[in-house]
Amino acid sequence: MSVSDAALAARVEAWIDSAGCSVGDVMRITRAVLEAGFAPAGVKVMVEHPAGDDASELIREVESVGVGVLAEEAAELNGRLSTTGAELLFLIRKGFVEADLLPKAVGFLDRFSAVDVAYGDSVTVNGLPRLRPPFSPMRLRTNDYLGPVVAARVSALRRLGGFRPEARRAHVLDLVLRAHAEGLVVALDPQIMATEQLTRDDFAETSPSQAAVVAAHLERIGVRASIEALEPFVRRVRYEIEGDPLVSIVIPTRGSSATIAGRDRVLVVEAIRGIIERSTYRNVEFVVVADAETPPETVEALEELCGDRLRMALWDAPFNFSAKMNRGAAVARGDYLLLLNDDVEVVTDDWIESMLGLAQQEGVGIVGAQLYFEDSTVQHAGQIYTGGVAGHAAFGWVGGRDDSIKSMNTDHEVSGVTAACALMARELYFEVGGFTLALPGNYNDVDLNLKIRATGRSAVFSPWARLYHFESKSRDPRILESDLTTLQGRWARRMQVELYSRML
Repeated sequence: MSVSDAALAARVEAWIDSAGCSVGDVMRITRAVLEAGFAPAGVKVMVEHPAGDDASELIREVESVGVGVLAEEAAELNGRLSTTGAELLFLIRKGFVEADLLPKAVGFLDRFSAVDVAYGDSVTVNGLPRLRPPFSPMRLRTNDYLGPVVAARVSALRRLGGFRPEARRAHVLDLVLRAHAEGLVVALDPQIMATEQLTRDDFAETSPSQAAVVAAHLERIGVRASIEALEPFVRRVRYEIEGDPLVSIVIPTRGSSATIAGRDRVLVVEAIRGIIERSTYRNVEFVVVADAETPPETVEALEELCGDRLRMALWDAPFNFSAKMNRGAAVARGDYLLLLNDDVEVVTDDWIESMLGLAQQEGVGIVGAQLYFEDSTVQHAGQIYTGGVAGHAAFGWVGGRDDSIKSMNTDHEVSGVTAACALMARELYFEVGGFTLALPGNYNDVDLNLKIRATGRSAVFSPWARLYHFESKSRDPRILESDLTTLQGRWARRMQVELYSRML
């Protein structure tokens, strides 16, 4: 070992989680860690019950290569944490680390001294990349997406108070949730750190432990929610709505008709009928911004459907989606605006609760829904910004398809959401100036999302708010060159590299 390698090894320590792994698996992981340049004295294998007969073989094997053992008990882990001379602690979970892990990961933390905790990308045993987004706190509550390698500054872990007894078998998730809550910086190091090991049948304890850690985290920060297990390590967090806020559903329309599923329908009438009949959130009003040519019988049908919950606003100028939405927002009385196209149909009854619960979370600015085309393929699962243009994540995917980090089953931060269905606080809408009139037909929602994100708030996609969106049934979908030029003139630098959606 060279002097520089020895100096690097002296700065780091690695703890290997053995839960759910065979002795052979643990030894292969351990050898990969040693081959990456960790000194044997700085490598520890965490064992659930080191005094038990089942652990004796494992302990003999790891000690034969000079590696120590730690009981996965908070007291012992904290004891080691308090005495280690290492600067950085690497927590290894079910993965064979890359041979150049140390120069990559330590180099990243040296360059970005403000980062307290870092995680990285990986590949599967089949060689497929598993790419992770920048730190995504909403996603982390629903899925521990952090991967096989998480590196933390020992000083930061000590400031957090170390490991909690209640977090057994979910220590990494617990530490990162607490770090974020305490204002520490958690960041993605976008380099391949490890090859992920195939997960064994250790769900019985680990998955519930993660759910308990999330529940405790939410309770600590004052968020009321229930947690529903979906599959191992994937949860749905249902956020309780604070109060009973009025939601203004703002719908621009010209009263168009179209044939959907072989049936002629007046789009706005059927959209609102579906909302009234299916939605379980009742404190809503309908703000319909109607073109002057909207047929009188359509207005009459809306009045009959909505009663005193209807607020009509007249639009008698040339088509301008942005201006129409701004007019609707000005008329609305609600605490929240639900921006909605007239060519939609509700799929999930609790779609408003799903979006509103997220919108009330600290730091969240705007929430979008999962939208389907008429043929049930995905139209929208968040917006993607890359190369100065915008697109939709999971566009055209068939139902049931997902990516490697469960993006279609988890609430998570995205670059933006479509205004075909988006919910945000009315106060925030006016804070950022609503929709820009410079983009009358296209990309106005991209501009709105970027203005919201510029305030430090996030855009969040919820797969649990689901609607059909009969795209372009009610307007000309063509994109003008001037729309793209205007958008790029405002935001080109912020739209070059997509960060949140890494769907592979």
